[in-house]
Amino acid sequence: MDDTMPVPPPLRQRIEEAYIHELRSAGHPPLSVFRFCQTLGISEREFFSEYPSLEAVETHWWRSFLNGVITSVESGAEWKSFSARQRLLAFLFAFTEASLDHRTLFLLRVSGSPLKPLPHWAAFDERFEAFAKSLLSLGRETGEVVSRGPLSAAYPRAMRLLLRSVVAFHLQDDSPKFERTDAYIEKSVNLFFDIVGHQVIDSGFDLLRFFMPGARHRA
Repeated sequence: MDDTMPVPPPLRQRIEEAYIHELRSAGHPPLSVFRFCQTLGISEREFFSEYPSLEAVETHWWRSFLNGVITSVESGAEWKSFSARQRLLAFLFAFTEASLDHRTLFLLRVSGSPLKPLPHWAAFDERFEAFAKSLLSLGRETGEVVSRGPLSAAYPRAMRLLLRSVVAFHLQDDSPKFERTDAYIEKSVNLFFDIVGHQVIDSGFDLLRFFMPGARHRA
């Protein structure tokens, strides 16, 4: 008989898991550090040794979630052979798939306009912008991305808005197995790379047709 006691998870992990659980269950973040610590059975000193505030817990969680998706796709066997377009597609498919495990949280915190500011996504956006720049750098090497002077500086932000639009679409998608989200990702990524590349008209019309009446049955 094994009498070895299970090792408790690190304090930071316990705090994050408890915070996210309360946010999902109550529909709002913990009301105070004091009450949160009482529920978790830790002291305020222990909490503040890990995080400066409750908001910082969620900020770290979102960045960790994104990091997990990026690490997962980058470790794929075919990643190094992918073009920039293929890498963005792989990332977005993986991101929407991973988000299903936290859909309640996404609905609580991310639903709405892709342009709506999300304070708890500040570190998330910073990490994604670094990832976007790496894709754009590859795209310039492969000829998928064309330098357009000062306009090129807007490419990472445009890719960030693309991600937000995919999340917003996915949260409203009621198609079987989110098939329309997959179609939206493909058409949006094609349009994005045509905009930052050489061609925009064909992909623009393709995306427009996607939203026209009857397109649901053609996608």
